[in-house]
Amino acid sequence: MNSYVLIFIIVGYLLLLFGIAFWAEKKAKRSWVNNPYVYTLSLAVYCSAWTYYGSVGIAATSGVSFLTTYLGPVIAFPVWIVVLKKIIKISKQHKVSSIADFISLRYGNDRFLGALVTIICVLGVLPYISLQLKAVSETFEIISNDPVNSSGTIFEDSTFYIAVLLAVFAAFFGTRTTDATRRRQGIVFSVAVESVIKLIFFLGVGGYVTYFLFDGTTDIYNQISVTEDFESLTTFDSLESGINWYFMIALSFLAIFLLPRQFHVSVIENTTKKDLKNAIWMFPLYLLLFNVFVVFIAWGGKLRLGDIANPDYYSLLLPLQNKDVFLATLVFLGGFSAVISMVVVSTLALSTMLSNNLIIPYGFLDKFSKSRPERNANYIKNIRRIAILCLILGAYFFYINFNIELSLFSIGQLSFVVIAQLGPSFFIGLFWNRGSSIAAKMGIITGALITGYTLVLPFVLDTIFGNMNFIVYGPFEIELLRPYALFGIDILNPVTHAFFWSMFSNVIVYLSVSLSFKGNYRERNYGEMFVDSNYNSLQENAFVWKGEAYVSDIRKVLNRFLGEKRTERALDLFYLKYDLPKNAEAADARLINFSEKLLTGSIGSASSRILISSVVKEQPVTLVEVLEILEENKKTISTNKFLKQKSDELTQLTDELKEV
Repeated sequence: MNSYVLIFIIVGYLLLLFGIAFWAEKKAKRSWVNNPYVYTLSLAVYCSAWTYYGSVGIAATSGVSFLTTYLGPVIAFPVWIVVLKKIIKISKQHKVSSIADFISLRYGNDRFLGALVTIICVLGVLPYISLQLKAVSETFEIISNDPVNSSGTIFEDSTFYIAVLLAVFAAFFGTRTTDATRRRQGIVFSVAVESVIKLIFFLGVGGYVTYFLFDGTTDIYNQISVTEDFESLTTFDSLESGINWYFMIALSFLAIFLLPRQFHVSVIENTTKKDLKNAIWMFPLYLLLFNVFVVFIAWGGKLRLGDIANPDYYSLLLPLQNKDVFLATLVFLGGFSAVISMVVVSTLALSTMLSNNLIIPYGFLDKFSKSRPERNANYIKNIRRIAILCLILGAYFFYINFNIELSLFSIGQLSFVVIAQLGPSFFIGLFWNRGSSIAAKMGIITGALITGYTLVLPFVLDTIFGNMNFIVYGPFEIELLRPYALFGIDILNPVTHAFFWSMFSNVIVYLSVSLSFKGNYRERNYGEMFVDSNYNSLQENAFVWKGEAYVSDIRKVLNRFLGEKRTERALDLFYLKYDLPKNAEAADARLINFSEKLLTGSIGSASSRILISSVVKEQPVTLVEVLEILEENKKTISTNKFLKQKSDELTQLTDELKEV
């Protein structure tokens, strides 16, 4: 196909998605846009170009190993739904806008921890976005039979313009409001549509290969079963293979929780618990359908194309080999859909994290106007738009400078291991109130450093510089420190080896530091709220604070970012909720917490804490006081519920006596 025709098709497809997203924004309250099926299909953003193309490639070279990417989420789903209910409840009550906000909030709104989580996510996801652009570039070259960048300049590279268009799409629909906790119905609906498109086109090419190029599944099996490497593709050849299989499932298990794009669509974009009832069976079914033909496409590709072609792109090459350009174009658009949804949602989530946890709290907070909330809102939006553009262009330059002959699957695995370092502080902190912020920071840094040593550094030395000495002999020829066989463990592949050692060290450091050093009262306060669901129902009452604060000072801070009308409306609701006089001068712990939440959606939990702290005089609270106040509040709430129940019973009895 002519490259200009293909570019025209791509632009037309992007314009169609723009139209769908714009229509969804206008019809946000319609059941067509806002329903459990759209929510569940948006979760399929998990299926990126890695799964669309890479699964076939790994099935052709390593056999059933490709299933680990899907088995992890499927196994996780019963647990995922239970845990997700708790995560969503906490996130909605505290106006959490990203996984960085969630983790930093758990440890007392720790600013450095939020920044650290953001950096880890950027380092983990940027190569992943680069992977998507790599897939677009290589599939474009295959289907057009024309190198995408033959001149050597980015301005004649179609992938560069596609990257810019994706940045415009994400920036336009993802930054229309400063409140990052609000749903983006346009993006969510377009992602759901793309999930349907990529599934239909992938099933279409699977059926084409299985029943048109071959005479069904039995025919493919009979032909592939006589090849030399058939047994290695269908069985585990050793105990080591089984152990690697186990660790890869665990890795994908963590990914469904921790990937920024998955946290965004599953938590931030959730509107009701009813959505989860559909997701618990519909998403695993989606993954099952996505894998129906993977093995048969891989086997068909090996039989028809052999080793002369990149196995990642068998689904595209097989139709082209048989002159079915139309089907190949549909397959390309399916893969392009997988790229768009992943890149847009990932950059949207990362831009929010960068603005709320890194850019604003570290240097830009003082630059906001004290009297022009509209200007501040535009400033926040522009920060996120620039962040989106920089992320996508950064991924593009990473791709063109490090376009090494690696499979899509390898790059994806590397990203998964980096993101997995958030696991201990995320999961243990959710169920153990002793976890401290210093433990979370030290655990994440330790895990990241070990990942860098056991996976990233040897990867760079080998693929970029061609130096194998470090891998073979270790530093200073110390065999026990070989990066792929640390301390003599050589039964794991490089990815699972790095995952094992990094997670083992991360957990040990987190637990030992938490037990050795107690967190401050604020960390313990949030720890109790996260762990005990009874405290969640207390909302503002569960926030422990002592000091001197005035409503007028807090109102000025809120006006600075929310505007006078929105601030007064929010404060009126607060006074009505707690039956407080509107002319009150002194602010209590409830108003402090309420105000921090109001600001969190726009500027993040770290910055909101800094701003509120700047206008109040806080007094230290002991851990004993925290627990006593929380327990007292629980008893008060319990007593009020009991009295209300008795009052309702008396009212009902009185009505019955009147009728008699």
